[in-house]
Amino acid sequence: MENLKNHSLIKRINRSKILNTIRQNPLVARSQIAGKTELDKKSITNFVTELLADGLVEEAGRREGSSGRPFTMLRFCEQYVVGIYIGPYFTRGVLLDLYGTIVSSYEEEYPMLPSRETILKTLENVYLRLTFGNNAIYGVGICLPGIIDLDGEIVIESVNLPSLNGMNFRKAFAGAIRHPFFVEEESAAIALGEKWFGVGRHYDDFICVELSGGIGSGIIYQRRLFKGAGKYAGELGHVVVHPDGKQCRCGNHGCLEAYASETAILPEFNKFLKKPLNRLAYYEPGTLPEAEFNRIRDHLAEEVGRGLAAVVNILCPRVIILTGTITDIFGESLIGPLKKNVEQSCLQGCFENTNIYISKLELLDALGAATLPLADIFEVPDYYYV
Repeated sequence: MENLKNHSLIKRINRSKILNTIRQNPLVARSQIAGKTELDKKSITNFVTELLADGLVEEAGRREGSSGRPFTMLRFCEQYVVGIYIGPYFTRGVLLDLYGTIVSSYEEEYPMLPSRETILKTLENVYLRLTFGNNAIYGVGICLPGIIDLDGEIVIESVNLPSLNGMNFRKAFAGAIRHPFFVEEESAAIALGEKWFGVGRHYDDFICVELSGGIGSGIIYQRRLFKGAGKYAGELGHVVVHPDGKQCRCGNHGCLEAYASETAILPEFNKFLKKPLNRLAYYEPGTLPEAEFNRIRDHLAEEVGRGLAAVVNILCPRVIILTGTITDIFGESLIGPLKKNVEQSCLQGCFENTNIYISKLELLDALGAATLPLADIFEVPDYYYV
């Protein structure tokens, strides 16, 4: 029995290696796959025959090789995955092909603190808009903010979407989604998006920190998502940076999120704007006096620096990637003051090899959700990761 299990596992890993080779090399021949995977040609032939029958791969004409012998080229069939992010202000989604190319995207807004019914209806609208008339959907990934029990399929608590507290997401989402779907917490999904499509492609280990309506982080270790024993690792926003400080929406006092989230700094922007904003996403560059803009940025860097210093001291990460609405506003100008504050608040030896980057990816939250069905195709949990 053990030998059968091992054989089945090896087969899954080799199948994933072949699929990933096709993903990274559009229009590739069987012999080229053999060279890149170091699998023998007979095995490649058997796997490709299986993939052709499964409708994942198709032949795409012939091409002359260096020896003059023509090769039959392979590519993915017309199949797609969907990624949907359920956020505090909107739900948005992307449609990707199996190479990870964005085919289309769609977003619907709603008022802050929407009802559960509003959220589920908007989820269905976004899903239908992206999949309308398309039968070649492999699967759907969904991410949302909060403490989520993925095994028990329950949203334990979402500070930003409290109407979802206690919801069985498997039952609730099944009413809106007609395809197989996968669920993950928002910050974790964002880290996966960076791993597949962003700066994280080049690193085995990194931390992705989201600075938005909430603050969270996803930890990638050896190309896999690290959740910790309690499976909720990464709740950076609720690291206490000011004991007995401001009350956070989580009920505790002095959390980083109470000082450095979009909700915390938006009032500082509105003090100097003729027309107050209800979302930082609506901020127009240059409408705030430069001195005030820089003051808010530097204070933000001081607060976030305290939180990141704790992460750096404990994990000594090689790379930290920042994303979210706040980084969209301040951009690269945030890096200098942030590095200065992190360095002042942690051990020099822990920080000296750490690099901090701003994510360049748009729609990262929805892209991260889309990696969930992609991982079901290209990865083997605990054994093989792209």
